[in-house]
Amino acid sequence: MNDNTNNKTASDKVIENIAQMIVSGEVKPGEKLLTERAFAEKYKVTRSCVREAIRALALIGMVTIHPGGGTYVADNNGNIPEETVVWMYHQNVHKYDEIYTARTLIETEVYLECFDQMNEEIRTYVRDAREILLNIDTDNITGEEMEKILSSIDSTIGKYCGNSVMYKLLLTILALRKEDSINILTLISSRESAVFYRSKILTAMLQDDKKILKEALKKFFLNSSKELHLK
Repeated sequence: MNDNTNNKTASDKVIENIAQMIVSGEVKPGEKLLTERAFAEKYKVTRSCVREAIRALALIGMVTIHPGGGTYVADNNGNIPEETVVWMYHQNVHKYDEIYTARTLIETEVYLECFDQMNEEIRTYVRDAREILLNIDTDNITGEEMEKILSSIDSTIGKYCGNSVMYKLLLTILALRKEDSINILTLISSRESAVFYRSKILTAMLQDDKKILKEALKKFFLNSSKELHLK
């Protein structure tokens, strides 16, 4: 158990570091990344740990793997079609922890960057979105209807975040999580939980302390992780 936990922590670290290199522009679309061996030495982890991290990043369209030719930063001129994303998910269903790590990274960063871009237009939208959530009839809405509302809110926050790369990655994540989200939201308790934690996030966005938002996002993903494992 301890070994698995340590490996997961190391993979998370590599994912976050490589993703940051890409998002910051340190490496550009089309550029080749370091080798697995080089990354392993740089971050003091095993090559298998690096390999898992790169697979997770490839799954969300952040990098492309050329067998025998290395790994490259993906071309961000277009989005991965939803059908392709879903297909990749089913091909890698045994790697769900990697997918969830990538989802947490992208969605968290999008909301934090949107917070940094806060203006009256964004503030008005956040208030309206919170009202939409709080007025949902969780007893009668379907899982599919609920998922559409949540994805619409996330997508709009993504547009407002001011980072086109993160927005495109978010769209990939929305397609990737869609099927599982609908299944989870078939439960009334999950719909109620979604309203509770997401309204907390939107409320936190309207405050002046970024730490409050970070804490709300952390609690949301901790709860989401529990629901995914109970599904």
